[in-house]
Amino acid sequence: MFKYLASTVLALVIISSSCSSNADESTIPSTTAAPTTTAAPTTTAAPTTTEEVDNEPPPAPTNLACGGFSGGSGEFGVVFDAPADPSDIDTIRVYTNQGSGFERIAKTPIDGSPATLGLVWALETDDPSTWYIGVYSNLLGAGTFEIALTFADAAGNESGWYPATFTANYLGDCSLS
Repeated sequence: MFKYLASTVLALVIISSSCSSNADESTIPSTTAAPTTTAAPTTTAAPTTTEEVDNEPPPAPTNLACGGFSGGSGEFGVVFDAPADPSDIDTIRVYTNQGSGFERIAKTPIDGSPATLGLVWALETDDPSTWYIGVYSNLLGAGTFEIALTFADAAGNESGWYPATFTANYLGDCSLS
């Protein structure tokens, strides 16, 4: 029996010595990596602009002159001075008056896009001194009527106007009266 007891004690001593160690646990390699910490992302404020709001209208078109008339279909053309700063002009607006007050009949961008109001059949803005616009108005017949043009900038500011009185006949003649 001692033989069996001695072998059991010997087995316990071996197991006990392998479980107890004087080694420092900090030197024992680990198979799991330590968690890494990352800094929270930083946010930046949106850049602020100090650009002023455009609330000044461009100068009004000047020196309006008749550029043609077709009384049967209401087509007419207006020649006028090109603006000093064409880059400030976004749209041209055309108004007519046959005695009952001015009505806007056309509004067109100067970039060649289609008119957003009315029918513009010609627009020439390449000349640095004179521009031309041809519009259609079913309101106009031969006789005397007033035409007014305004310029508007990209912010929507509309200029004043200097209306001109045209006299036209069905032969296509028109003049400034």
